[in-house]
Amino acid sequence: MIKDTRFRDKLNFRQLGGYVTTDGRSVKENVFYRSGAPFRMNESEIEVLKELGLAAIMDLRSNEEILQRPDPEFPNILMIKHSGTVSEGGEEINFSSEGMNRIGEGGKEQLALLKKYYARMPFNNQAFRILFEHIQKGDVPILIHCASGKDRTGVACMLILLALGVDRGIVLEDYLLTNVYRREAIQKKLEEDKDIILKHPEREELDRMTFGVTEEIGKIVLDAIFNEYGSIEEYFEKEFHINQEELQRLRSIYTE
Repeated sequence: MIKDTRFRDKLNFRQLGGYVTTDGRSVKENVFYRSGAPFRMNESEIEVLKELGLAAIMDLRSNEEILQRPDPEFPNILMIKHSGTVSEGGEEINFSSEGMNRIGEGGKEQLALLKKYYARMPFNNQAFRILFEHIQKGDVPILIHCASGKDRTGVACMLILLALGVDRGIVLEDYLLTNVYRREAIQKKLEEDKDIILKHPEREELDRMTFGVTEEIGKIVLDAIFNEYGSIEEYFEKEFHINQEELQRLRSIYTE
């Protein structure tokens, strides 16, 4: 992880460069960036973003989210928009705060539903396929974002790191870094809800999932991939039609 101090921590802005792969190489710097949505950025941060030389920005939010809070315009940058989460029926799932304040049986049902969504997110995901098509074409540097840059973005970046040969333990560590960047927001929410949490412990997990990420969810995603396919190579072959030769090509391009 390489932190850019020109962005406020709560934006969850960082890049994937520098992570060491299982064969001793490292992910190239200034190629893959991840963040919360640019509409959250101030003028200074927008100017820094423009200076990064981005070729593309991948917006994983739903159409509804984009309509409600569109990103700024970035001339000469390819804007790719595709919801990172869809249900089995094909409709988009809006990861908003609705339902996240439930308690009791409703809260437990919400948690179970969210875990089901995460376990399904790496599979048959058209947005992630589109993302990798652009990576294969060389549309980089690229910024990947959703609303807070932690859930849909987090899973997308897991896949990028896995494709480039980074060990799953390090992949999980990067996913969990969101909790470092968003520490203030997480602690503020937990403090606000402390009385509710005492009576309804399930609310704490919902709060942590709303404002940060959890190790359990990260492991659910990784376990789902390996349990279904057994290896990263098999996963990318079946889900993305990226064979082992193409994976090696990507690794030769994006690691050093």
